[in-house]
Amino acid sequence: MMRDRGGQAPSDALDARDAAILAVIIREHVLTGEPIGSLTVSRDGRLGLSPATIRAAMASLEDRGYLHQPHTSAGRVPTARAYRSHVDGLTGCPRMAPEQARVIESALLEAGGEVRALLEEASRQLSRLSRQVGLVLAPEVGRLLVDRVEFVRLDDRRVVAILIGRSGLVHHRLLPVEDPISQPELDRMGRYLSDEFGGRSLPEMRELLQRKLSEERARYDAWLRSSLQLAHRALDSDSDSVGGGLIVDGASNLLEVPEFNDPERMRGLLRALEEKKVLVELLGRVLDGQGVQVLIGEEDPSWDLDQCSLVASTYGSGGRRMGTVGIVGPTRMEYPRAIALVDTLARVLSRMFSPVGN
Repeated sequence: MMRDRGGQAPSDALDARDAAILAVIIREHVLTGEPIGSLTVSRDGRLGLSPATIRAAMASLEDRGYLHQPHTSAGRVPTARAYRSHVDGLTGCPRMAPEQARVIESALLEAGGEVRALLEEASRQLSRLSRQVGLVLAPEVGRLLVDRVEFVRLDDRRVVAILIGRSGLVHHRLLPVEDPISQPELDRMGRYLSDEFGGRSLPEMRELLQRKLSEERARYDAWLRSSLQLAHRALDSDSDSVGGGLIVDGASNLLEVPEFNDPERMRGLLRALEEKKVLVELLGRVLDGQGVQVLIGEEDPSWDLDQCSLVASTYGSGGRRMGTVGIVGPTRMEYPRAIALVDTLARVLSRMFSPVGN
């Protein structure tokens, strides 16, 4: 089950002693990737507990499903239930240091105003800073508010339609044309369409265009009809996902994670990243939630990568959710850092998609 961060009661109640012991085990396991024994836990001076007390508590935690003992003589590793308790027990949403957030924002600003380039840079930043897999689910173009439409002539048979959002971000579409159109004519068409339809979403613009095209007077004004037809093709719903849906960066990072030394497990993960279907569905569901959401291990039956976790959040404009950013990594993840990073990226993207001046 994917849960929102913040507001809900912890799913698994532990007393203070057991919670403190579990926190040490999680911290050490995240750092080393190795099973953690009672001796390692007892070295944490803040606990003030004897090794015998720690051993008894660890046995109890195992019986209750928080720990797993991979080998008879080995220490124990946290389960998905332990990580869920750890995540649900975090107070509020962890935040990145302001200077780190500014570095992220500067990197996205340097990517320029084109939507695809911006989202690719966001995915790179998620991957680089988490050393895991960065994911960005691009917004449907239909969610964007288009402030201006421009056309640029490439040659006699091709025109580029440029859709400029209220935030200044742009999206391009290449349109084939049957008859040559001069650049001055294209400029005139763009000005007319911007004045007539600007400030609306694509579905709204399409509806108005269709209405205009059906009006009797448009049949007798060749220039107007050509403008409306070109705009209709520029706003065609056949390619409503900006740049192709899911953007993935950093899959090679997981080659360095011990959990994926198993070739079969690694193949399963790479197949999921390549096919993208399950990830797109999961990230799409995040759009219905609030804040940063965390899916851990085997909690969701549709998520068949039981050694992986997903941390994700939405970004948008003016209260409208437009897309999702996230990190996929091993269940042995530093969750507070991952949550802070995803939350920061989502906030920065939301500001960049919002109208200038808001």
